[in-house]
Amino acid sequence: MSILMWISALGLAIGAGMGLYAMIRPSWASWLVRLKADEARPGGYAEFRGTYGGLFFFSHAMPLAFLATVLTGPEGLDGFGAPVVMLMTSVCVAMWWGTAVGRVISIIADRQGLPFNLASVGFEVGLGLLIGAPLLAELVL
Repeated sequence: MSILMWISALGLAIGAGMGLYAMIRPSWASWLVRLKADEARPGGYAEFRGTYGGLFFFSHAMPLAFLATVLTGPEGLDGFGAPVVMLMTSVCVAMWWGTAVGRVISIIADRQGLPFNLASVGFEVGLGLLIGAPLLAELVL
């Protein structure tokens, strides 16, 4: 199971990295989500830094830090840490899969089956699978 936790850590690191980069470069987050700050109303980049930066960074960095502590600690996965890690990572999985579901609804309802949207669904489902590898293994095995 430990290799699955490392796979989950990789997914969490990707999510945290995206959030950190969005805090540093809000113009990148703006480009990524295809939204633009309103030049007439100052402070628009704060939304990109806060939501796409801070929210994504901390929602992934916290479980990643806890997972690293559990994986490198003396008890490893034998202590109470494994269930807590599962709970924390399940929130991130729900975030990514919820985003994918919302995008699929938009693809159907808005008839926006653009390559960008289809690739985004694949990325969101894939990152959810990476982060949720230990959860899925528990469900399947």
